[in-house]
Amino acid sequence: LPCPISGVFAVEARVGGDLWRPGVASLGWRPTVGGEDMLLEVHFFDFQANLYGQRMETRFVAKLRDEAQFDTIEAMVQQMKRDEAQAREILGAR
Repeated sequence: LPCPISGVFAVEARVGGDLWRPGVASLGWRPTVGGEDMLLEVHFFDFQANLYGQRMETRFVAKLRDEAQFDTIEAMVQQMKRDEAQAREILGAR
């Protein structure tokens, strides 16, 4: 079943009480890559670390678009770049 709040979002998130960091997140089934489970994937801007397996607190700031299936990975990556630019603009204005 589709989740009523699935899509791509501008977010602020933190790990373990650390600083809130801006980013972009996808919440959904990942149809382009054949995802079978609903998943929340958060990409922090300008941040490098492996955070897999850690608990993350996420604030959804604005919905950018609905989840979509793309014909190619390249098309998905190009949309992800546009999503990041839009999220940066939204979060920078806060």
